[in-house]
Order: sequence, then C-alpha cells, then structure tokens
Amino acid sequence: MNSEQIKKWVDENLLTKQEAMEITQQSLTSFNQSIEAGRLVPFYDHGVDRSRVRLYLKSDVEAYAKQVAERRKNLKKNN
Repeated sequence: MNSEQIKKWVDENLLTKQEAMEITQQSLTSFNQSIEAGRLVPFYDHGVDRSRVRLYLKSDVEAYAKQVAERRKNLKKNN
C-alpha cells in the first residue's frame, strides 16, 4: 500500500471521537463511559493526556450505535 492508499483507507474507515459520538448519538460523558467500560475500543490509541490521539473503526462504531439504539428503545419501553 502506498501513502495515498493508506490515507484513503483511513478517511473511509477511521473516525475521530466527535464523528463517533455523532454516529452513536451519545453525549461526551456517555461516550467516555463506553470507552472506560470497554464497550467501544479505539482502533488506534497513541499518546498521553491532552496529546492522546484515539481513532475508532467505523464498522465498530456503527455496530455499537445499533446496541445503544436498542438499549434506548428498551429503556423507553420499560418506562
């Protein structure tokens, strides 16, 4: 793979935290709790504290978003 192919793959398959939060429709707090609980695992995680970079695999985020939506649906049903 050359650098242009890698860039294309990254653009098509990796998401930032903000992009992932939009897909899962979660607040920052809920999204961070999902990461801490291991329900969503970053594909790439490098650095420490404020210099940390985390990227999420789009397919993982989309699958997790379905789980979040199902939980929301069940909560509404039970209330």
